[in-house]
Order: sequence, then structure tokens, then C-alpha cells
Amino acid sequence: MIRLLAIASFMFFPLTVAFGGGHSNNAEVNKDSSTFMMMLRVPDNKVAEAEKIFQSHEKWMRETHQGPEEPNPIVYVITKAPEFKNNDPSQGTTGFTLLGIFEAYRDASGFQAHMASAQSWKDFPKFNELVAPNVVGSILSGSVIGSMTD
Repeated sequence: MIRLLAIASFMFFPLTVAFGGGHSNNAEVNKDSSTFMMMLRVPDNKVAEAEKIFQSHEKWMRETHQGPEEPNPIVYVITKAPEFKNNDPSQGTTGFTLLGIFEAYRDASGFQAHMASAQSWKDFPKFNELVAPNVVGSILSGSVIGSMTD
């Protein structure tokens, strides 16, 4: 049930970050966009280690994904929150933290270019080690079925 609630709540995440307008370009998320999202459920005592991997990813993204050619994300967000018992903050936390990453590209070519470049990230093996035991769900090359711009 916790996984289902986590996945369901994460599905609404793109709607909240899409308004940010991405980084330095003026593109917006629309029905031509291609998305990547993943949620991890990490034990609290492993969160610092996970954050270091995500910080490395952000650094790599800033160094390699600034366009104008693809990959050039229009949205890139890493987020975290405590996991609450029964999805109710008044009941306390479970001892896990939810970490999410969301990327949106103008179209599928951006996502494809991102995945093709992934091997150049020095911490890609560490990321895979983090993901394997902790992933709640992911969407790879997702299709936007609703946005505020279409």
C-alpha cells in the first residue's frame, strides 16, 4: 500500500515542477515533451549517501546538458520528503525518505540523447547500485498526457 501511495503521489509531481520553466531556455512542457521520472524509497540512514549521488548527477547534468543541442532538459528537479506513516504527517515517519528525480525534454530525441550520454557520468554505476534496492517506480521516455501549456 505504501508503494502504491508513493507512486500515486509521485505521478502528480510533474504538474508541480513544470511551472518552473526549466533552466536557461524558454521551452515549456507540452504534449510533445518526453519525460523521465523515478522515485526511490531510501532508509533514513542511507539518505546522505543517496544525496551525494544525486549531487554528482546534478553537477554532471550542468556540465553536459546545457544545449543548445540535445540533451538539453527543459525541466530538471531532484526532490525529497520524509515518508509518513499511512501518508499522514501526524502519525510520524516510517524511517524512510522518498527521493525523486524528474527531467523533461522537448521531445523524445532529448531523452534518447540523455540516455546515450549516461555512460559518461562517472557515478552511473553508483546510481544503479542505489536504484536497484530502493526504486519505487520509474517512467522512462514518458509521454505527457496533460500540461498547462496545451
